Amino acid sequence: MFEFLMSKKRKSMVITIMAKTYEIDKVDSQLAFFSKSVNGLQLLLTKPLQEGIGKATVDGKEISRGEIFKIPISPFLFWILPVGEVAREYGKSYTVKLEGFIDINSNPLKTKIFRFKTNPQRKPDEKYEAHDSIALNAAREGIVLLKNDQGILPLTPNATLNIFGAAQNQFRSSAWGAGAINPRWSPNFWQAVRDHSSFKANAELKELYAFGQEIILSEEILQRAKAQNDTAIIMLTRPSGENLDNKPIKGEYYLTDQETEMIDAVCAVFEKTVAILNTGYPIDMRWTQKYNIQSILYTGFPGMLGTYALMEILDGRTNPSGKLPDTWSWDYYDAPTSKNFINFQEGEDVPVEFQKAVKLYYEEDIYVGYRYFDTFQKDTAYCFGHGLSYTNFGIVCDACSYDDEKLSLAITVTNTGKAAGKEVAQVYVHTPDGELEKPERVLVAFEKTRLLTPGDSQNIHIEIEKKRFGSYATENANWILEGGSYRVYCGNSLKTSQQVFNFELPGTETLKTCQSCGAPVEKLELLTKTKPEVQGNQSGIFEYSNTFGKHGKKKIFDKPQLPKYTGKRITFDHLKQNPSLLDAFVAQMTDEELCRLSVCGGANWAPWQDGTAGRVVPLKKYKLPIFVMSDGNAGVNIKKPNIGFPSSNTICATFNKEIAYSVGQAIAEESIENGIHLNLGPAMNIHRNILNGRHPEYFSEDPYLAGTMAGYQGKGLEENGVSSCYKHFCGNNSETVRKACESIVSERALREIYFKVFECAFDIHQPDTIMTSYNSVNGIYPAENPELLNDLLRKEFGFEGFFMTDWDSYQTVDSVNIIAAGNSFITPGGMNNKHVKPLVEAVKKGTLSRGVLEDNIQHMMRVMLKREI
Repeated sequence: MFEFLMSKKRKSMVITIMAKTYEIDKVDSQLAFFSKSVNGLQLLLTKPLQEGIGKATVDGKEISRGEIFKIPISPFLFWILPVGEVAREYGKSYTVKLEGFIDINSNPLKTKIFRFKTNPQRKPDEKYEAHDSIALNAAREGIVLLKNDQGILPLTPNATLNIFGAAQNQFRSSAWGAGAINPRWSPNFWQAVRDHSSFKANAELKELYAFGQEIILSEEILQRAKAQNDTAIIMLTRPSGENLDNKPIKGEYYLTDQETEMIDAVCAVFEKTVAILNTGYPIDMRWTQKYNIQSILYTGFPGMLGTYALMEILDGRTNPSGKLPDTWSWDYYDAPTSKNFINFQEGEDVPVEFQKAVKLYYEEDIYVGYRYFDTFQKDTAYCFGHGLSYTNFGIVCDACSYDDEKLSLAITVTNTGKAAGKEVAQVYVHTPDGELEKPERVLVAFEKTRLLTPGDSQNIHIEIEKKRFGSYATENANWILEGGSYRVYCGNSLKTSQQVFNFELPGTETLKTCQSCGAPVEKLELLTKTKPEVQGNQSGIFEYSNTFGKHGKKKIFDKPQLPKYTGKRITFDHLKQNPSLLDAFVAQMTDEELCRLSVCGGANWAPWQDGTAGRVVPLKKYKLPIFVMSDGNAGVNIKKPNIGFPSSNTICATFNKEIAYSVGQAIAEESIENGIHLNLGPAMNIHRNILNGRHPEYFSEDPYLAGTMAGYQGKGLEENGVSSCYKHFCGNNSETVRKACESIVSERALREIYFKVFECAFDIHQPDTIMTSYNSVNGIYPAENPELLNDLLRKEFGFEGFFMTDWDSYQTVDSVNIIAAGNSFITPGGMNNKHVKPLVEAVKKGTLSRGVLEDNIQHMMRVMLKREI
């Protein structure tokens, strides 16, 4: 249903494009994917409006005009009306009045009145109590206590909460895009205070911040607040998600001027201060030092019950046990990757896809995250693996040995404090420099304890394969251990870990000989211990052409064609009864049928559709069943409400493999209930740069930690009946013009960092599917690179499932090349023959091997058989 707001000269128009309903608890707009904006009613304009002119009211109360922003859907502009500033009652009708607006051509717009209704409040369903419990527990263990000087936390029960900051009404539970959640219920911050704590609100402050904006705090307001409680809580939030990178500007990485003014005013009156950081990525921490903030909690995006977990941590019912999966520097520019990233400044337009392209040179090489800060002894705000507790723990290594195959440790963790809690034992190894220089230390193992009461201990036995601390020698494609002294460290963070053992290797040992794979085809200057500064003068934005990112030399991949089948038709039912018929089942298909199966049947993301991401086309001739997939690292990303877990980096912060598995299990169970056979997750790219928009959707800067946690989530999915999808292979580290972005990276860094995360996940569980990334890697897009797909993933890693592209990858990579490289599935495709026809023609011309097509579809059919649909 559309509403028109026409000017008198009929040259401007405003149209409401979304249903006239409003979801109170949704924080980010549905258009945040294109331009960061808070939730509101969405209007469509043909022309921009003049700034500062016009008034919008809801039930007579004036609201902000909202942000006008361009998105690449020509020729319109979208306008968000933040009606939530007034519309705060569930299931109620409201009236919007727009008056006095003038477009940029000075055309006045007629006054318009229309009505909308807020949706009813979502409520818990007892049927899903077990799944909700997993979501709550994941949030409890994923929230990280960064600082707690003077034991400010936990707060006294029944205390009045002095909450400062607009974030209290914009508390985010998830990212947007593929990593979004659509939970059955998700209490906001103040609902959690009311329903899940004994705390009371400072009513004056709560009402002052009700409009979702920062306010000017007078001395009188602050003194009245301090009279109720001498502790101030400062809340900050930042959105993050697919398609848009974050920026090193005020309001994103840095504080806004209004936030700085608020913090300055609060800290001038309050000596006791707590900061709650509800952000999807690390932000500037220098202000916490400047204002001597005593306690800091990092919530990440904690899922549907994150606010409940936060209440429990604030009042001490839950003892925080999260650990940072990333290094938090004092400032963004402390990290070398900052010089090889597109750092948009205030007012700079983000380029439109297919007009511009991006090249990123990974000069930092293997020194990603803590590997850089630890090796080059750079100060950090909070180190990798850091996270405090309300109690104290002792970690003692009782025994450690190395037997030429593995490293073995016996560790005892004891609760030496006064509160029950959990701790994480972390093991790091230092490897000696030789022909190859090495990072100072790398994580090789971690184990989280059960809940330990005061005085209680837990014995942990850890065995570590020596491949976990091997290095990759590019010259001969060998994984090696070089001779010298190896040191083993153990503790509860990188910084606090102490040396517990050392052993000597007399000479270089070759662990594995590989095939050289993915090497760069252009010169790449690398950071080293003798050249510890990166230049950053090659990375940047370039003009786009259809040859961008395609200057590498591709291998040819081929498979022999199956013997022709002339027998009676074999259906999928026959195949289920006798899987040995697979060759014949595929061989009986025509070229057209094989090509049709190679193209997805389209996404269902339109407002009137169910939100599923795609499906294998069910050929009736062979009684193929429907095989449906959905997005969802943190839930089942469809229109029907379901479970909503914390984002992946918050799951990773639990350092709890059992939680990662349980998350996968619950998503699988709800996927099955909703007719989903393949969940397109977990996503596991490396946190190379903290401002990557998909930071919350990925797990960690460390490949072993990220791969292990993602692997357990994938295992939880697949052992409970739903296929997983490890994505995005590989080097997907920027969302800026992401389909035309090239990563230039050394082969060693690929092996030790960017391939390694997938290899570590494979060590836990082999997935049914792998999704290739949008970006080019060293001159070849992974979707069309048989060297990566078949030589590395199939032959070396042992992958037996099927490959698929990311959605619309055929906009930059030729569909025929995609299938010829070994991909089984082009997405999103559609039910017409637009993307099928070129494949059929290529088979006829001989530029696409039928043998490759058959092999691709065999892999797909094996997965469908495995899922018993």
